[in-house]
Amino acid sequence: MLPRPGAADLLKMAQQALQDSVLGKLEGEAKYAALMAARAIEIAEAELREGPAADRAALKAIQGLYEEPIGDDLAAARKRLAADIRARRFAAGTPREVRLLDALTSAAATQLRAVNIKYMSQRQRGKGAESAV
Repeated sequence: MLPRPGAADLLKMAQQALQDSVLGKLEGEAKYAALMAARAIEIAEAELREGPAADRAALKAIQGLYEEPIGDDLAAARKRLAADIRARRFAAGTPREVRLLDALTSAAATQLRAVNIKYMSQRQRGKGAESAV
């Protein structure tokens, strides 16, 4: 029996089929819809490839904001962090607030990389805007 292709392989095949067989034959709104689908496939593929590592890094960053253990559930850690931010438990001007801002900036940059793959690949080659992130 032949091995079944994994999710990443299926996404790659679907994207290739869109590019090779469909996009060149479409115009107007249909072409726009197909381009959006191709972009969604590209984002999903990146999420499959990089998502687990990004989730581990996000959890580690949140855990680093607390002195006590907060567990290994990323969703629960994010909920707790959001509640603590709303409750203003990170005092302004403290090292703890600086660590919070660093963690939030890093999380935002990770999400932007996931949805703006083309820009980030240009930036990695030395093109594109520079930032502190």
